[in-house]
Amino acid sequence: MTGPNTRGSKAAEPKRLHLIMRDTTMLDGEIYIGDDAPLVQFLANRKGGWMNMVHARRPKLNENPGHIIVQTDHIVLASAPDGNVLVLGQAAHGVGERAVDIVLVGGTTVKGVLPLAPQQRLSDYLNSSGRFIGVKAASLASDGRALGDVVIHSSAITMLRETRESAGPAIGPGD
Repeated sequence: MTGPNTRGSKAAEPKRLHLIMRDTTMLDGEIYIGDDAPLVQFLANRKGGWMNMVHARRPKLNENPGHIIVQTDHIVLASAPDGNVLVLGQAAHGVGERAVDIVLVGGTTVKGVLPLAPQQRLSDYLNSSGRFIGVKAASLASDGRALGDVVIHSSAITMLRETRESAGPAIGPGD
């Protein structure tokens, strides 16, 4: 017989997410995620790639909220509009930052900041980051609309470049 868990871990609580899917469908709903669980890892570690959303709806279709299952491989961008979801893990903080432009499938450009080590090549970062990357202080390049911290599926990125706003040195050929 086991006793109660006293390690201090907090139970998962419902948190609101906005998703943009590959077919441009927008979804709004809640997922159960702990306060200390990074969204990047949460999305990458779904068994079979499937994620449950409750109180979910497609805003443009005037649907009643319900329970849906989402294939994470079809997510282009995920954001937490209430700002209460940790996007990046603790290891990603404090390693250095570089401003980037990220062009997504369909041509939308997102401006943001990536946690990159000094002299780290963008291609090496993408190759080592897994299926999802976390982008801090993201905004749409077209109108400057702030998105906050977001998660982007790496296969939805068609082009990535460092911007002049970046404080780090430019990377040479190959990126």
